[in-house]
Amino acid sequence: MRPRLALLLLVGCTNPPKSQPPREGPKLSMLAALPSPPPINTERFASVVVCDRCHTAGERAMRDARGVDISPVTEVKVTMMSLAARDPYYFAALRREIIANPGAKAVIESICIRCHAPVGFAESNGALTLDDLTTATSPAAGLGREGVACAGCHSLSPAGLGTDATFVGKAQLRTDRVAFGALPAPFAEPMVMMANMRPVPSKHISESRLCASCHTVLVHTLDPKGAPTGDELPEQTTYLEWRNSDFQDEATPNGSRATTCQGCHMPEREDELATSGPTITTPFSTRPPEAPPRAGYRRHTLRGGNSYLLRRLARDVGWLNADVTADQLDASAAATDAFLGRSAKLELAGSREALSITVVNETGHKLPTGYPTRRMWLHVVALDAASKPVFESGATRAGALVDGKGKRIDGPGVIHPHRTTIASPDDVVIWEAVPVDAAGNRTHLLLGTASVVKDNRILPAGWRADHPDARRTRAIGVEGDPDFIAGRDTVTVTLPVTATVVRVELLYQPIPPETIDSYRPPDSLEAARFLNIASEPPTPVVLARGAMTL
Repeated sequence: MRPRLALLLLVGCTNPPKSQPPREGPKLSMLAALPSPPPINTERFASVVVCDRCHTAGERAMRDARGVDISPVTEVKVTMMSLAARDPYYFAALRREIIANPGAKAVIESICIRCHAPVGFAESNGALTLDDLTTATSPAAGLGREGVACAGCHSLSPAGLGTDATFVGKAQLRTDRVAFGALPAPFAEPMVMMANMRPVPSKHISESRLCASCHTVLVHTLDPKGAPTGDELPEQTTYLEWRNSDFQDEATPNGSRATTCQGCHMPEREDELATSGPTITTPFSTRPPEAPPRAGYRRHTLRGGNSYLLRRLARDVGWLNADVTADQLDASAAATDAFLGRSAKLELAGSREALSITVVNETGHKLPTGYPTRRMWLHVVALDAASKPVFESGATRAGALVDGKGKRIDGPGVIHPHRTTIASPDDVVIWEAVPVDAAGNRTHLLLGTASVVKDNRILPAGWRADHPDARRTRAIGVEGDPDFIAGRDTVTVTLPVTATVVRVELLYQPIPPETIDSYRPPDSLEAARFLNIASEPPTPVVLARGAMTL
């Protein structure tokens, strides 16, 4: 069904909602440092440190040819997957949803926590709360704060994965100390003795459906008791986007591009960005000491799209109370930027009167994908013969978009339409998803969203309108744009007659200033903590660059 408010996008920006008086709440205090629990080993699950006893780097195990530590725990602990239940952005967003609908608290927490803290959620029999994650020291809370830890993937049952029944984090974790793995014949005795875990071979651990449960989030607005109402909202559909692309390999692979989620996010090579060359061969464990080297190991780098938050958390590692250092988080952020730098390419053609800029999506999902606040845009700069700028669109100041006079144009509540042309510095092409409330105002309450009025994120190559997942992954607000096709979008730019060179950047932000502004003034300890973490504006990440002489 077409969103009711799609016509808003045909007439330009909507007006920002009227400002509301500040709500009562903490203004100076903020969420205290997170607890740091001791190692946990229950009847059902073990904390990461138990796995790390053997799956850590030794003299020869879990190291690449250069001797670099590539053990699972070393690499995964500095990812947003591992920090999913220590993430101050997540805490603030979850608290805001609860404040907006307190009667639905239990349902809201269940929807969000079972993906961000799956092991703790299962240990608590589904009773883990936000307060538990931020203050409690119980085994369930400690396991929860480990985010998507070892058991969060390796104990995930294959039953129903990739189907509607297990979407929104509803897949089940095995609680009988089973660890699924890719080895067809694992040597079980050391793991049973050291960790009371039984390794079980299963192909699902190497398939995209392993990721489907938490990377397909389909929600509804909730009534005051937590019952779903209204139409389904595809809040995140990364797995479905992949399934409706040339990259999928589940049904009939569509050629050489077919690959799994792990194929990009868990590389098999020493160089994360390499697409060819020998794969890593290493012992998978330090026990037994004579464990043989094995080929096919996938690194647990799990790069995502939020280098900004990794850098900000590096400035406050004491609050995180996780086994990470500032240097490790900064290095992870830099590696994430490099990973993002291969997600797109730019193609330039034409003349100054009609310069076409095509953004090519090189990923197996929408660009950008995931949480709907993420956005990307074109930064276009034209120079004259003296190398003086004569035109600029998509400029930023303190992370916010500004026009030719330096005035911010993406303030709270503003919605920019999908554009096919850039004729002035005020015209900016922004690819993003925009949820709105029942009044048509931009909203950050995902469980209070009435519809999505814009989703012009670039579709993956091979996306089909006749695919079963098309309705949930379609673009919105791009009607009348013949150049918006699967895998790419083309924008036409008109430049001054004095322009001799044009330089273009495709820029990206996982948390734009408009989102950060939406938490001011803070109405919770969690919001205050997030604003403290996000005190430095988000510097855009460059996804691709291009240049042309006119």
